[in-house]
Amino acid sequence: MPVPYRKTPRAAELGQAAYLDILWSPTDHTFYGGLLIIDGKGKPLEFVHNSLVAPQGVLWSEESLSRQGVARLAHSLFDACRREPDVLVSLPSLSSLEYGKTEIAPAIPFVQAVPEEENRPAEWNWINEPPSSGMRANLLAQELVRCGYITEPFERLHHALRLVYPNANWNPETE
Repeated sequence: MPVPYRKTPRAAELGQAAYLDILWSPTDHTFYGGLLIIDGKGKPLEFVHNSLVAPQGVLWSEESLSRQGVARLAHSLFDACRREPDVLVSLPSLSSLEYGKTEIAPAIPFVQAVPEEENRPAEWNWINEPPSSGMRANLLAQELVRCGYITEPFERLHHALRLVYPNANWNPETE
């Protein structure tokens, strides 16, 4: 008699999630961004990175500098990516829900991974419409949550950015 076991849904195995984060280094006056793509089992498939030196001067407010820098760097990462992920995941520190919807504006399901706090487990807040039950992205999202890949890929992404940009002035407050 064969041993029964739980199989990963085929759609989740084939699906891909892109984890996006952009870190600001005020000392370097530079944005550092990364896009890590993993499959439903957490296996890394692609890592894309880029940096953007921000203009200096009194003509840019801090808010407009951040808004422009994050959007431009995010779009440069999307353009450099060779894969087509099913879901895009970011942290709340990247942008507000409205900014994510209007400025980053991916055409795929986009979600914020809210880290765990004292009395609350980690969770996802959908920025645009969540995937419907028949979409591969829905099964992928469920599998990522089940396996604990809500926020963990961001640790890998931040580690990779520190390796790629060893001379950056990494401030713990920005990570």
